[in-house]
Amino acid sequence: MVSCNSETELDVKPTDLIAEKKMIDVLIDVHITESALSLKNFNRDSSLKLFAYYKSDIFKEHNITEKQFQESFDYYAKHSKQFDHMYEVVIDSLKVKEVTGNLK
Repeated sequence: MVSCNSETELDVKPTDLIAEKKMIDVLIDVHITESALSLKNFNRDSSLKLFAYYKSDIFKEHNITEKQFQESFDYYAKHSKQFDHMYEVVIDSLKVKEVTGNLK
């Protein structure tokens, strides 16, 4: 039996949750990388291998693990208002980078 005071699955934060600001920065880098690779005419297998390589570099650059990223992403995705806000910032940041020619 579940008590009224128990935490729901949504309330349980991963122990190494990536802070919202840092997560936004990681997501920006991930989306820039995905976009850059999609502009190339690589076959699907090559694109997936290259993306895995670059994603690993992104995680190293931000000093996080893939597991930490995935758990944090899943946590934020379960909190739709926070997740929507984060993606608004990601999209706005990508638009600014595109306008200023700073998509790297």
